[in-house]
Parts: sequence; C-alpha cells; structure tokens
Amino acid sequence: MYGPHEPRWQPSSYGHPSPYGQPPPYGQPPSYVREAPEEFREAPEDWGTPPEVMTSLARLRAERRSRIFPVAAAVVSLYLVSALMASWAADVMAIRLVGHLNVGLALALLQCGTTLAVCRWYARYAHTHLDPLVAQVRAGLGYRGEEQ
Repeated sequence: MYGPHEPRWQPSSYGHPSPYGQPPPYGQPPSYVREAPEEFREAPEDWGTPPEVMTSLARLRAERRSRIFPVAAAVVSLYLVSALMASWAADVMAIRLVGHLNVGLALALLQCGTTLAVCRWYARYAHTHLDPLVAQVRAGLGYRGEEQ
C-alpha cells in the first residue's frame, strides 16, 4: 500500500510509463512534440506579404467557396436522400420504372451522373476563373514558375 507521501506512479528511466498493471499517471502526459528552434519561432521581416497579395488571396478563397459549397451540398443531399430512402422506403425504391430499372437504380445512376457532371464543371470553372487568380497571387509572392 502507498503511504501519504509516496507517489503512486513513477516513470521509468527512459521516459515511458511503467510496465503493464501500473496505475496511470496523474496530470498531463509527457509531450513528445519538441518546441521549434529559436530561429524558426518568428518569421523574418522580409517574409511579409504585400496587402495586394492578401486581398487577392482572400478573393480567391471567397470565389472558390461561393461556388463549391452549394454544389457540394447538393451532391451530398442527393446521396443522403437516396441512402435514407433505401433504408426507410424500400418499397418505394423497388417500384419498377422500365423493364429492370427501378427507382433505386435510377437514383444511383442519377447520383453517378451528377457527380461526374459536377467534377467536369469544377474542372472547367477552376481553369477559367480560379487559375487566373492563382497566377495573380503567385506573381505577387514572387513565384516565377518551375524551371524548365
């Protein structure tokens, strides 16, 4: 039994907890992440980004989010509707439309088609709208492109 002044847990000499069967340590566990070296704690003064680059970057983020989030929400909601109907309305999903095509299969094909259409749309949208903004941000940061 432990006395009132004896610790319940003692770490081993190499920094790991004692073998199995010992009680867990009290307080915070030891951190295995070291602090950054002194020279990396603060960025040098010449790392500052011009305000034009920050506004271009904010515009790029806003442009991407304003288009992507509604489209992603529509695709995910279509998936959730089909999943919920498959689990709770199996008799509706089994209704035959044409030949062997039923409502469940039609929803699955519709989901595949919309996902493909959204991927193609986003590639075209990124090429025409987002890539010029990315080039503007890179130019403001001094990025010259890859050496050839």
